Amino acid sequence: MTTELEKIERKTVQYWFQDGLFEMAFGVFLLLLALFFLFRASVPLNPGWRLFLDVGLLPFLIYFGVRAVGKTVRSLKKKITYPRTGYVSYRKPERKKRAKSGFVMGATAGILSTAAATLFSSKSAAFAWMPAWIGLIFALGFWHLAVRSKLTRMAALAVIVTAAGIGLSFSGWGEMQRLAVFFGTSAVSLAFSGWITFRRYLRSFRLPGETSQ
Repeated sequence: MTTELEKIERKTVQYWFQDGLFEMAFGVFLLLLALFFLFRASVPLNPGWRLFLDVGLLPFLIYFGVRAVGKTVRSLKKKITYPRTGYVSYRKPERKKRAKSGFVMGATAGILSTAAATLFSSKSAAFAWMPAWIGLIFALGFWHLAVRSKLTRMAALAVIVTAAGIGLSFSGWGEMQRLAVFFGTSAVSLAFSGWITFRRYLRSFRLPGETSQ
C-alpha cells in the first residue's frame, strides 16, 4: 500500500524529470565521453600519453562533467521550468555531507579510471566486457528512477543501455571503439528521450502570452 510520504516522494522525483532537461544535459556529457574514447581509438599514442589521458584527464572529465550537468540543469530550470510550473525547494545536505559526496565522486572516478588504464595496458580480456558492466550500472540507476518516479521512459532507457552494453561486448570491434559507440548510443537515447519530453512539456505548460505552434 502506497503511503502518503511515498506519493510525495514520487511527485518530487517526477517534477524534477518532467521537463526532460536532465536527460538532454546528461546526454551531452555522455557524448563528450564518447568523443574521448573515439579519440583514444583513432589516434596512436605512446604509453605516457595514454596514461595521462586515462588516469589524468578521464577522471577530470567525469568529475567536472557530472558537476556541470547539475549546474546546467538547475540554471535551465530557473529560466524555463520554474516560470511555468513553479519552484520546489529541496532540503540541501549539510556542507560536510556535500564535501564528502564530492570526495567520493572524485575518488570513484579515479578508481574507475585507474582500473580502466590497467586493463588498457595489460590488454586484459575483461576489458571487452566494460560496455556491459557500465551499461548495467547505468541500467540500475535508470531502473531505480523508474521505480521511484513511475516514469516509463526511465525503464526504457534502462533496457536500451543494457542491450547496448551487452551487444557491444560481443561485437568484434576494438575495446575503445566499443566504449565510444556505447557512450554515443547512450547519449543519443538520452537526448532523444529528453527532447521529446521537453517538447511535450512546453506544449503542456505555457507562459502567459505564449501561443500554440
